[in-house]
Amino acid sequence: MKAAVPAFGGKAAHYSLLARTAGLPVRKAFAIPAFYYVQFMEENGFFARVDALLADPTFKEKPEVRDARLKELRAEMKKAPVNAELQALLKAKLAADYPGLSMRFRTSTNSEDLEGFPCAGCYESHTGDPSDWEDVLEAIRKTWASVWLFRTFEEREYNSIPHKSVVMALLVHHNFPDEEANGVALTANPFDPSGLQPGFYVNVQTGGDAEVVHPPPGITSDQFIYEFHQPGLPLTYLSHSNLVGTGQTVLTSAQVFELGKALALIHERFSPAYGPRAGHTGWYAMDVEFKFDGEPGEPPRLSVKQARPHPGRGR
Repeated sequence: MKAAVPAFGGKAAHYSLLARTAGLPVRKAFAIPAFYYVQFMEENGFFARVDALLADPTFKEKPEVRDARLKELRAEMKKAPVNAELQALLKAKLAADYPGLSMRFRTSTNSEDLEGFPCAGCYESHTGDPSDWEDVLEAIRKTWASVWLFRTFEEREYNSIPHKSVVMALLVHHNFPDEEANGVALTANPFDPSGLQPGFYVNVQTGGDAEVVHPPPGITSDQFIYEFHQPGLPLTYLSHSNLVGTGQTVLTSAQVFELGKALALIHERFSPAYGPRAGHTGWYAMDVEFKFDGEPGEPPRLSVKQARPHPGRGR
């Protein structure tokens, strides 16, 4: 899996393992390798632009200059041509496997979702509708351009990551336009680093515009510890969503159990890479994003979006 990161990035490499885990519900997806990002940057002269920026003393010394110059670079990237061969391959792939579906182009760099540097939120994913091909190209270019966001540049600078060493693949799947619930979870109890009271930590919100990780002021979500491996499956709520009715929860008991099974599979699946089965000691957890989504008239079902090692794990 780790050998795939240079070509496909952390998110896509982890997703490929999720997709090959029996019993784990994931949406069908494919990856656009980082080769095509490099090709785009080279064919349009953007790497040369980056070299000039990095050599400019004013760019180095003044944050406001960096912000302005990076914004100019992103604006040019969003208008630049995309290689015709890539476009032909992508059109054929979407027509054959995803006819009539809106697609999500998700960031998957070689400097995110990795042990020691998760960089969650560093980059920005976008959606494109293949019925309007320019919409797809715009989504791809905007996603690639997020490599050069000011906040992302500063994060790399702080962590001494060479900027031109970062390349971006894309993880592509059908979009989740109207999910019933979305959430994040840890496959271990963050309030019990000793491991004596194991459980899953879940933060979940009903579908809509409210983000689960950074909600608007005054909005709360369901947060709970699920002791999935204990008799009776104890469930302890730490907070409740104020976007559902009083006395209601975002997930049903059946959905919580479905989620618990998936988190247990993920925890065990990645242990050989990041956990005890890799020889690491101390607290270990995978950081998981998930949705509950269903077609009209069908009950919402779990779909795991991604999993990455939590930076607080043991070594």
